[in-house]
Amino acid sequence: MIRALALITGASSGIGEAYARRLARQGHDLILVARREDRLQELARGMVKQHGVEVEVLPADLAGEEGMSMVEAVIEQERALSMLVHAAGFGTRGHFADIQPKKLQDMVSLHDLAAVRLLRAAIPAMREAGRGDLVIISSMAGFFTMAEYTLYSASKAFLNMLAQGLDAELAGSGLRVQAVCPGLVRTGFMETEEYADFSYDRVPDLAWMEAEEVVDEALAALNRGGPLLFVPGRLNRAFIQALNAPGIGWALRSGLNLLSRKAGNLF
Repeated sequence: MIRALALITGASSGIGEAYARRLARQGHDLILVARREDRLQELARGMVKQHGVEVEVLPADLAGEEGMSMVEAVIEQERALSMLVHAAGFGTRGHFADIQPKKLQDMVSLHDLAAVRLLRAAIPAMREAGRGDLVIISSMAGFFTMAEYTLYSASKAFLNMLAQGLDAELAGSGLRVQAVCPGLVRTGFMETEEYADFSYDRVPDLAWMEAEEVVDEALAALNRGGPLLFVPGRLNRAFIQALNAPGIGWALRSGLNLLSRKAGNLF
């Protein structure tokens, strides 16, 4: 029997790694993409041994043309691909004009341009086969923005709109599209110099989710035909609903903007 094949970007840690582990447990063969080859090889060995699946490791930096082109070519050649999960990403913290231009460019390239290129490479064969899943890891930040997270929010809003347009275009094709919009997740996302002074204790435990919880909820929602823009976590969904509510939403957005300006950083 031919197993399903999934390609996952950002697979070396966080939500990407959680997808890889969950899909391997479900019997998917995998192509794992990330910059850290040593970490990918370690993950691959464990999945092959534990689940008996085939795992290909593809070290690539998707913020650059070389890495993007290489993964794009692999997708175009791999006609059996049944699932693409674009989970690669990073965060910045700081005023837009104070962040180095190269970092801003890398964020747009990794979050948005890579998504465009890889999705474009995957769709023709999936459409011909009449089935396939296109999963984009976006963020709750795609629904609102605040000081010091300007480009991050904008890059995620782009992904949300991209998913909505693709969903409309691919209706009736057998392909499923989902943009997963998590809130705060315990991953290595904040283990960068921008977050050197960050303390997890600043935020109540109930606001956090584990990467595995996000993936389990997102896959369950995809399989039951859940919302195109899926927000994991009841508290997160309630927050987004309130943000879009007349009156309450305006007050919440105003409060977030005020807090972020006064505090310099909200988290």
